Amino acid sequence: MEDVLVPIVLFSVLPVCIWLVSLFNYKKRLTTHETVRHAIDSGQTISPELIEKMSLLVDPVRADLRRGVLFIAFGAAFGVLGLMVGQQDGDAIMPMIGVASFPVFLGLAYLGLWAFGHGRKPA
Repeated sequence: MEDVLVPIVLFSVLPVCIWLVSLFNYKKRLTTHETVRHAIDSGQTISPELIEKMSLLVDPVRADLRRGVLFIAFGAAFGVLGLMVGQQDGDAIMPMIGVASFPVFLGLAYLGLWAFGHGRKPA
């Protein structure tokens, strides 16, 4: 039973985490839009500064930095796990480091997107 349950749990954790992050981001954007809609419906004026602050909540450039750091940390954790498992079974080091390279490279890509997007001037 363990031989089947462990891989299923291991490979289902990442999609569940991605789904949860997407769900919370969707709810955050929905709440922001509902707040603006409610303010407009009640006759309040919305200043440009408030709109700018609200747009920073979903700023993709800031999100790229956070995602990049998190992916690199996730990859580093997998690498350390590989080293720890490798002390018991020497054949496990290279596959675990290979698995760890995927989130590290994703994190580096996000950091690159952040670096290129950070230098641009807002329109």
